[in-house]
Amino acid sequence: MMRREGRLVEWHADRGFGFIAPDDGGPNVFLHIRALPKRDKRLDIGQAYSFEAVISPDGKERASNVVPLDVPVTPQPEPDRPRRSRWRLLEHLPPFLVIVAFAGIFFSVSQVTNVSSNWYIIYGEASFACLVGYWIDKNAAIKNNWRVSETILLLIGLVGGWPGAIVAQELFRHKTRKGTFRYLFWMTVAINMAAFVQINVFKSL
Repeated sequence: MMRREGRLVEWHADRGFGFIAPDDGGPNVFLHIRALPKRDKRLDIGQAYSFEAVISPDGKERASNVVPLDVPVTPQPEPDRPRRSRWRLLEHLPPFLVIVAFAGIFFSVSQVTNVSSNWYIIYGEASFACLVGYWIDKNAAIKNNWRVSETILLLIGLVGGWPGAIVAQELFRHKTRKGTFRYLFWMTVAINMAAFVQINVFKSL
């Protein structure tokens, strides 16, 4: 039996049938949903089909062995947008600006009370320790060797090494993308700065 082609011009979804207008002319051909492949029921008006026209008991043509043609291109899903980090603002905080701000706080506190020179030693040595720790961890990450614990890096920063940590993060481009670590790091910075002010200002009251 010769196959014909046509396009769906009418469809009654509630009753499961419609009509195909043959490309070679003639009356519309009856189409029942059962004539379509089970997994390929594209019932869009204008969809092209290849079919065999058989005569039903009532003497009318009906489509059989129907196959969809020129299948419309399925729209590609939009690529997933990068998820915004909950700590987005902290991640984009200008790091060296924090050091400059703390230098201003340090100077202001020194105008109010006598700041011990031990603070310079604490911040200097702890910052150097952080700088070395980040450098070791960066190289270990590259070589897939033993890593420095994030807890150790955070604790050294908490006791005054955070300025060195900031320099190391920017210098080695290390620990600058992990959201959870960044959040905890900036928490240690805030705690350290608050502790410095409290220890030095309130002792003079």
